[in-house]
This record gives sequence, C-alpha cells and structure tokens, in this order.
Amino acid sequence: MADKIRVAVVGCGGMGRHHVEVVQRLDGFAVAALCDVSAEALARMGDQYQVEARYQDCEVMLEEVKPDITAVVTQTRGHVGPAVAALRRGVSVLCEKPIAIDLAEADQMVEAARASGAKLAINQQNHLHPGITRALELVEEGLIGEVLLVRGRNKAGRRSGNEFMEMGTHVTDMMLRFGGPPQWCAGSVWVGDRLAGPQDIMEAKEMSPQDRDSGLVMGDRALGTYGFEGGVLGEIHFLDHEKTYNANYGVDVLGRQGQLAVRIVASGGHQLWHLPRPLEGAAGAGGDWQPVELPEAPEPMALMYRGLAAAAASGAEPPGSGVEGRWAFEMIMAIYQSHREGGRRVELPLADRRHPLEEWRAEARKS
Repeated sequence: MADKIRVAVVGCGGMGRHHVEVVQRLDGFAVAALCDVSAEALARMGDQYQVEARYQDCEVMLEEVKPDITAVVTQTRGHVGPAVAALRRGVSVLCEKPIAIDLAEADQMVEAARASGAKLAINQQNHLHPGITRALELVEEGLIGEVLLVRGRNKAGRRSGNEFMEMGTHVTDMMLRFGGPPQWCAGSVWVGDRLAGPQDIMEAKEMSPQDRDSGLVMGDRALGTYGFEGGVLGEIHFLDHEKTYNANYGVDVLGRQGQLAVRIVASGGHQLWHLPRPLEGAAGAGGDWQPVELPEAPEPMALMYRGLAAAAASGAEPPGSGVEGRWAFEMIMAIYQSHREGGRRVELPLADRRHPLEEWRAEARKS
C-alpha cells in the first residue's frame, strides 16, 4: 500500500460502501481506514471489504493513519467537522454533496483548504460526465453560437425541499459549467397552491423520513432564475411529481444558432443531443434532434478521485473544487433567500451566510 494513494473513508452507510468499492477498483489507490460513530456500521463494512483499520474518532484516525485523501461520506450535517479536521492537517478531501448544511459551514471548509494548501473537492460527479465535457467542447467550438440560457432539469420524485439538497446541487453544478458563477437569483417556493411561509419550514427528515439528514427545508415546488456573467440567463424548477423521471435529469444549453441537451440518465443510450436551430419550435417538431456520440469514460466518481489526487500533486484546483461546490449550494440557498424577501432579486454571493430558513423561522418566532 505504500506506493498507493491511501484513502480514509468517513461514513459507513450506503454511499460509503460505494466509495470503498470505487477506490478498491481504482489502480494506484487503496482504502487505508474506515471511520464511523456507529460501531455496528463500522464492523459491518470493515468485514465486508476487509479493511482492518477502523475508528470511531475521526481525529484519532487522521493522526494515526495519516491518509493522503479523506472521503467524507457522512450525512450532510456531519460534513464540516471531519472535512475541516483533515484539511487543517494538510489532507485533501473528497466530500459528498451538498457541501454543507449552510454557507457558514461551507465557508469554513473552503477557508481550511485555502489556509493549509490541501485540496477540497465536492463529489458532484456529473462535473466530469462525458456528456457535459463534450457539450462544453461543442460550445467552445461555436456549434450553437452565443449561449443565451442554461436550463437545469431535475429528476423529481421528491418535494422541492428535499430535492434542493439531494439532487439540486448536482443540477446547479452542471449549470455552473456553462454559465460560470451567478451574479443574482430570483426565486419562489410554494406549498400546494400558496406561497410558502415560515410555518412551512421543517427538517429534511420530517419532510421525507427516507432521505438523508440535510438540515432545514421548505416547500413542494420551487422556481429559480439566475443571471450569469456576460448576460447568460439560467432557470431551474423543482416540481413535486411523485414519480421520478430519470430521463429528464440534466441540462439544456440554448444558443443563438442551436441547442444542446445533456441527459445524465438517458433511455436509449444517448446522453447528448444537438438541435441545429435556436428554439425547440412547435409541439411535434422535434424530429431534427441529433444524437452526439460520446467516448467510453471511467465511472465519474473514479474521475473525481483521480482529479483530486492530480490536483494535490500539482497544486492546481481539483474538478468540483470546494469553491465550485459552494457556488452550487449557494444557488440553492439563494432561492430560499429570494423567496424570503418576497421574490426579490438577490445579489450573489449572499451577504448573510446563515441558512435563510433558520433566520426566517427565528424572526417569525420572535414576532
């Protein structure tokens, strides 16, 4: 193991198992240790994957094992502690999405990476999806002309509050690849047929007990619009369809001369499409969409690990960097902040780094 990149995995749930499996298949990498506060979960995963070094205390693990990379795969509420502990020791971190519970925690993580020089990446796996990569190349080549609008598409199957935290930052991260950091956001959130209010704020596990603990959430449906540099617009909507529509998941990039559509989970095999005209046109006129062939590519998470290791060695920023992951999360928080302010356009980055719903609920309780 001495000549391999040694990865310590913090969090022994389902996603933790996925990380271990990816690392164990990845040439030049090895799982050096596991950590979880649950002795039962730790023993179960350690036995399953034959990892002997097991810890219930992340700080002790970091001191004794001294890994090259720490994968933080806990519930969202547990990201900041192990991530900051590793970064302050100069250990690079691959953290699951979303980056944190609120922007104040995200800022702590980004600052810890900046101060130590260790690298922080957020596992927004589609950042390196071959469809996204090829679409970016086609935009650069001028295939669709000047980009006017980037449209984010969600899977649905969740109420908007949980979709924000569980899938929303994947979509906003893909939007960022084409638009760059946003300058403003305007958003609205509904519960049924009315605008959501502070009485609708709840914990994610209360809204959806089967989902992860991702902090405060609100609403059934939501809409967000964005302004990116250079006049590019963005839009994203979260609709409370009970069924999950995997084939809807991805981004559309609309240009003056054409359009690209990336679908991450696509039926029929094609994940990138080109429309050689600027607008979709009338209903039923979609026969001229052209599939774009993509090369074979490794599993996206494997690319994230390799990208992080390469960045740690070179000093460059990794794909899905902490700054990019924070922006993806901030685009979601900005919808809440704008809604709280009556749908007013809010400037980005947000001046108040606290969770908009936490502040709104606290104000309502005082009144």
